[in-house]
Amino acid sequence: MIAAVEIEKRRSPTALREFVINLKDNVRANKVEMNYGIFKKGLYKEFLDEIVPLSLFSIKMYPDSYLIQPVLGSQGYDALVFNESVKQVDKIEMTVPQNGQLEANDSQLVVEKGHGEVQIVNPGNELKLLIPEVISVCKKKAAKDYSDCTLIIAIEPLKPFPEFELNYENQINELISTIRQFKFTAKRVFLFVMPDRIVLI
Repeated sequence: MIAAVEIEKRRSPTALREFVINLKDNVRANKVEMNYGIFKKGLYKEFLDEIVPLSLFSIKMYPDSYLIQPVLGSQGYDALVFNESVKQVDKIEMTVPQNGQLEANDSQLVVEKGHGEVQIVNPGNELKLLIPEVISVCKKKAAKDYSDCTLIIAIEPLKPFPEFELNYENQINELISTIRQFKFTAKRVFLFVMPDRIVLI
């Protein structure tokens, strides 16, 4: 159901987002494919860790006259961006900090029992679970040369209850300050709080 030739097509930001939504809908309707997706087998890992956040970022960041081309592989970037004249104007390196082992264990439970593991945290501190993973990713990315790339650190924390929004905002600001302490070699660095908040680092 998921093919490299389809993933790597050049699309406008809107068309890329529509591609992602349609593929997700089709996968949800097929139990076998859904399980492949849960376990991130084959191209589902790249799709979920790179293409999904790329589609959200692109629709917020670039005009719809631009074309976004995801690029699979380990070439040091995940997408190319072309302007109206089909001139390449950007390269994107997308990274989504996560605890791989925890996620794998959780995926196994979802497939076997229909639900993942419950994590208990104090209300308003959900973001703190992500911070060690973000710091680990930043250390690795700061050690590499992305001088011709836009580096995006994408996170998707649980949204806080209204009474904890101020605490959540303080944690986001603290995370931004922490990331800004790293010396990245990159054209630009963004913290992308999915689905729609983009912060220049």
